[in-house]
Amino acid sequence: MFVDVKIHGKPIRAMIDTGATHIYLASAEVEGFGLVLEKEVGQVKAINSAAQPIAGVAKSVLIKVGPFEGKTNLSVVVTDDFKLILGLEFLQDTRTAVLPHVDSLMMLGVKPCIIPILARRTGEKNLSAMQFKKGCKWNEPSYLCTSRFEKLNRCRSPSLA
Repeated sequence: MFVDVKIHGKPIRAMIDTGATHIYLASAEVEGFGLVLEKEVGQVKAINSAAQPIAGVAKSVLIKVGPFEGKTNLSVVVTDDFKLILGLEFLQDTRTAVLPHVDSLMMLGVKPCIIPILARRTGEKNLSAMQFKKGCKWNEPSYLCTSRFEKLNRCRSPSLA
């Protein structure tokens, strides 16, 4: 699930991740937003990668999500896929609930509102490394099968007037 965000008035697409603890910004984006980093001690560990050090923290950054506007801290890390990740820290601070069944965020903070999210609807389902690992048995071969279904173009009969 994704949502369009503005940091210091500049647009960026963020991934909503209830498995992430903080708000993470890709280190490659720091200069483009004119952010100043403060030193931070610590590491970030993602499920499918080795732990890596936090590059720093950008404090009191103006962020706008839908009608919500406020200041937050961004932990800056090296990422290989998403530029901005809004994790539990953001969801708790803004009193936001994720409503995936209606493709929305419900913010209950100062200005209660519903924000539509941009869900990937490609029809393809991805199997995570963790799901694959749980399905594997030790000392037995494991296979991964993928399939792709394409919709057929159906002719519509002309309507009778």
